[in-house]
Amino acid sequence: MWDILSTYWLQLLIGYYPDGPLGGLAMTLILALAGLALAMPAGLLVCLGLISHWSPLRRLVELFVFYMRSVPLIVHLLWIYFLLPKLIVGAPLWLVVLTVITMFNGAYLSQTIRAGIEALPKGQYEAARSLGLSHGRAMRHVILPQALRNMLPSIVSQFVLLIKETALGSVIGLHELTMEFMGLNDTLGNKAIEIFSLLGLAYFALCYPLTVLGRYVERRFAGPSSSSSASGDPVPAAQA
Repeated sequence: MWDILSTYWLQLLIGYYPDGPLGGLAMTLILALAGLALAMPAGLLVCLGLISHWSPLRRLVELFVFYMRSVPLIVHLLWIYFLLPKLIVGAPLWLVVLTVITMFNGAYLSQTIRAGIEALPKGQYEAARSLGLSHGRAMRHVILPQALRNMLPSIVSQFVLLIKETALGSVIGLHELTMEFMGLNDTLGNKAIEIFSLLGLAYFALCYPLTVLGRYVERRFAGPSSSSSASGDPVPAAQA
């Protein structure tokens, strides 16, 4: 395995860049970070729909979330893979994967954000409104900053899932980490065990420290100092 790493480490790190497309570990991390950065505001928008006072909007958003969470990610990937080029001529493969993981993880994060809001005492929202803040300002300046504290462990866990989800890009030929290892297996031919053992170790090295970090954050924020320890009822979804 060391011979493989010492010979092909650059290809596994950045693909064929700058003479070809960027790939490998760099593409995996870029997609995961960009996916999380886009999925957070997408999840917030979906969450606002889930707690909306307007029933038709709430039902429509609930149906979207249920659909995204019920259908396998690879089905979403294949659907966007064939749809996006019809909307954007020459759409690159990385855009296909980024669109899919943003929508998919946005749906999951909307439930995380909603749970973080509902975990707060109802008095937080009522106190903000009594001070003259509008609903939007109360959510932006009072509720969401506190909810973020409750959401951090779940966000770290979602980032771990995002890293693993980028491997599906290999299904449509995107040169991320898994695709580079598959190409290397085709090149070497008789070292599949060593190659895919290295691939597993690579994902383990990426995800295990983040999993440990998520557990630490969860323990850190689970103390009695949590803002949700106040003796009030949680913020009702419809009222938030």
